[in-house]
Amino acid sequence: MTRVSITEEVRSQLTEALDHAEVDHPLNRSAVQYAAWELDHDALATFVGEADASTYYEALRQVGVEPRPGGENADGYDPELDG
Repeated sequence: MTRVSITEEVRSQLTEALDHAEVDHPLNRSAVQYAAWELDHDALATFVGEADASTYYEALRQVGVEPRPGGENADGYDPELDG
């Protein structure tokens, strides 16, 4: 995983994928990537697979999603599994 560009297409597709029934939490990158495949959002599926955690978090913030409001480990998610 590496730092990759966050394009307008990725942001648009990310917003749609986060609303998908399979996505239980925005930090569940596997679910977001699955939703991207289901929605035929190839740019997002590639982005999720290639982006490092900090780039993915930045993309979430750019679409108005705070991965961990207040810095809390919300909903019991393990920071070791976040990205």
